Amino acid sequence: MPTVGVILSDTGFRRPPGDVGSAASYACPTLFHVARGVTAAHMVQPVADPALLEPYLQGALALQERGADVVTTTCGFLASLQDKIAPHLRVPFVASSLLQIPLVHAMVCGRVAILTANDEALTRAHLDAAGIARDVPLAIAGLQGYPPFADPLLRGIGQMDLAKVNVCVGQAVTDLITKYPDIKAFVCECHNLPPFSQTIRRRTGRPVYDILTLVAAALGNRDVDPLAPIPLLS
Repeated sequence: MPTVGVILSDTGFRRPPGDVGSAASYACPTLFHVARGVTAAHMVQPVADPALLEPYLQGALALQERGADVVTTTCGFLASLQDKIAPHLRVPFVASSLLQIPLVHAMVCGRVAILTANDEALTRAHLDAAGIARDVPLAIAGLQGYPPFADPLLRGIGQMDLAKVNVCVGQAVTDLITKYPDIKAFVCECHNLPPFSQTIRRRTGRPVYDILTLVAAALGNRDVDPLAPIPLLS
């Protein structure tokens, strides 16, 4: 049975099943390491903060030594750390769910939609760091304007109400696919969004990829299912 290692940001909100930082999201053992002092405000920025490299590198090395077979993070904006940390590890490192967009585009041969925590902060630099070619057609929608999502996850205010966030996610993807009916697939940048992937699938009829699908692929073990069943939200 493989072991997943997750570098957690230093936040106070509860992580429901499906969140990358919840042990309930996996059907295999999990290890956690907290990057002390790192919050969403440090990660969700148009320009990557170079001060994040050291705590994440040390966290990744620590999880590897504790027995993790793959190491990941809790924020897709950390794509810039991929090529800085992966060479130092013996096991796969997954900095960001955005890394799978080139493969998703190759599979669907069409527009890929990105649902992100903040589309104003998601820049070309993040996409370049994830290896996304400039000719890949994209449609991007952010959730920063939805208080049920943004207050707990971006501003550290209160706790997440799953039902309310589910409504926000449904509205955001419905608006996006109305604007871009040629969308062929969705990728969730935010690593807190897998609990709502089923909602996106039902609302749009398109395949959805998130950090959990990428972690499963990174484990590379066809004999086990590393992901636990995630409660279906309506």
